[in-house]
Amino acid sequence: MKTEVSTKYGIVIDSGSSGSRIQIYKWEDPAALKASQDSKLLKSPPKIVQERDWTLKTTPGISTFNTPAKVSKIWSDHYSKLIEFAQGIIPASQHGDTPIFILSTAGMRLLSPDKQTAILKETCAVIRQNTNFYLPNCGDYIQIIDGKTEGMYGWLGLNYLMGQFDEYDLSAEKHESIGFMDMGGASSQIAFVPSSKEELEKHNEDLSLVTLRNINGDTQKWNVFVETWLGFGANEARNRFLKSLISLASYENDNAKDINDPCLPKGASFEYTYMDKKYNIKGLGNYEMCLKNTYPLLMKNIPCESEPCLFNGVHGPKMNFDADKFVGISEYWYTANDIFQSGGEYNYHKFNEKVKEYCESDWSQILENSKEGKYSGLDPNTFLRDACFKANWVLNVLHEGFELPRLGLEVPDNGATPDDVLNEHVPFKSTDSVNGEELSWTLGKILLFASSQIDAEGSSGDSLEVGIFPSEISGKPFIPGGGSLKNYSSDDDSDNEGNSSSFGILSVLLFFILLLALYQLRSINWDKYNYKFKRLTAPVRNFAFAVGSRIPIVDKFAHKYEEINLQNDVNINLEEGLMSSLSTSPKLQQTSVLRTRLNINLNDGDGDSEYLQLPPIPRSFSSLNTPNGFTNFNKPFVVPKRNASFYHSENTSRESFRKS
Repeated sequence: MKTEVSTKYGIVIDSGSSGSRIQIYKWEDPAALKASQDSKLLKSPPKIVQERDWTLKTTPGISTFNTPAKVSKIWSDHYSKLIEFAQGIIPASQHGDTPIFILSTAGMRLLSPDKQTAILKETCAVIRQNTNFYLPNCGDYIQIIDGKTEGMYGWLGLNYLMGQFDEYDLSAEKHESIGFMDMGGASSQIAFVPSSKEELEKHNEDLSLVTLRNINGDTQKWNVFVETWLGFGANEARNRFLKSLISLASYENDNAKDINDPCLPKGASFEYTYMDKKYNIKGLGNYEMCLKNTYPLLMKNIPCESEPCLFNGVHGPKMNFDADKFVGISEYWYTANDIFQSGGEYNYHKFNEKVKEYCESDWSQILENSKEGKYSGLDPNTFLRDACFKANWVLNVLHEGFELPRLGLEVPDNGATPDDVLNEHVPFKSTDSVNGEELSWTLGKILLFASSQIDAEGSSGDSLEVGIFPSEISGKPFIPGGGSLKNYSSDDDSDNEGNSSSFGILSVLLFFILLLALYQLRSINWDKYNYKFKRLTAPVRNFAFAVGSRIPIVDKFAHKYEEINLQNDVNINLEEGLMSSLSTSPKLQQTSVLRTRLNINLNDGDGDSEYLQLPPIPRSFSSLNTPNGFTNFNKPFVVPKRNASFYHSENTSRESFRKS
């Protein structure tokens, strides 16, 4: 008799800067699969499935709902369309067991905290009001994620689709994985597991621990390095480059209006506004100059805390490209595939030759080629105009930033030509899908949730919670895979806990302010009674400051208040001859015999340094079909046995993706 297996569903909405895209997934109930005799199934995490049309996008980005009037329309003008789409797919009887995650990225990160809070709060309220989907608390399910978390989810999604989590062997000393690279418009991310045991040990504090649960209850453990660079995405890098050209031209001539750009094809020009001034950017079409002049944008001159150093002062484990394998998405794919038809296995000779040819082409010829459909139908005034720069930026990031060896330069090419199929050293490939499935970081998030619903009952005996444990040096809290459905109740809401906590903090704050107000009443007393009043209230004030010091905002206010009043305290004690109570200060000890009120400032140069701290310097700046996959690695880079090839995608260009 065949056991009936129930289906579970999950929703992740990626709320980015240009819009929100809903992704709907399903998987078989792990509890119903534990009796299976399939050892491969049991030693793997849940199998996540996404049907062909289970995704939908709406525009504009949620960050545009940043005024009170717009916030009130978040449901009607934004999320209602996506939720109705999901409700039409997921059976109504399972809505209560279907988790919904709404995770915002770059656009929301740029808003002020109060605007972020207003949007997130309204989002949670309208989802609860208009749906029955599983949303136990707003804090974990509706949030803004940082670049590192986004990169980690991407690494999870990639390695899941490539089958790296299947048949996890607890006894194996090493588990192979694939590195993840992502370059968006504003930022770039990388996430990988160092292949070297020495690097793993050496950089232990730099690595995050990612845990997954197999169907049999065993816990998978992966030590992953993840980093993000804000301002190093293709669009932001382009802006930085143009600003640097303008600054250099203005250094010689304040009235310079025409700016020569080596990364712009000859004959092309456009207007660019910087610091309220308009400049005419004119193309030189010089490939060599473009490549050299974009290198400084990596900011390799910024020192790292320790070697090895990647770029912009970011330290990380050494990448061994003889063993480490990487996949790049987003701009790594769009630039190579849409313009140069060089997506897939990375061939430096072939890509470099095509980039050089394009950059040195006349703009009129590029426009003619575009009309003939050569460049995937991309808009000439945006994508084609910036393609030379973006290609050179990708080259610099890969080879100078991450130090990917160039065939024929850092490693011998053995006489290979640009048209050869290179099988000797292919450590990097670009793609937008795996086996016909879209490669999205949202898959990594739902994989963690599905995995977290399995109890730790395997032979590992490890009850470690499923999720992401950030590196020691990051100082960030644990990112849970998800909560337990069976333990959920409508009263279990972190928002209520937050309100209680806020009420407690507010009570202490009010109490503290009241004490300070009472202390200020000393000003109506005679001077000779002032110090008596201070001494009488000292125990209460000390207690209030001790409690307040545990609350950052109160602590900062309290310390500043004490600094302002230190002079008065000193004067009172000087007048009354009570300097022995301030024996911890050598300067004050020298004046302890004085009984005359002195008009001096004993804080001169010393006191300020305790309270005026400079902020820390930020570490980051404010379709080819090749069914064999990667070849000649330690382990052949072969995709799992599925119908579609690794590179097959229904959306092969950014233009088609953007229109969806």
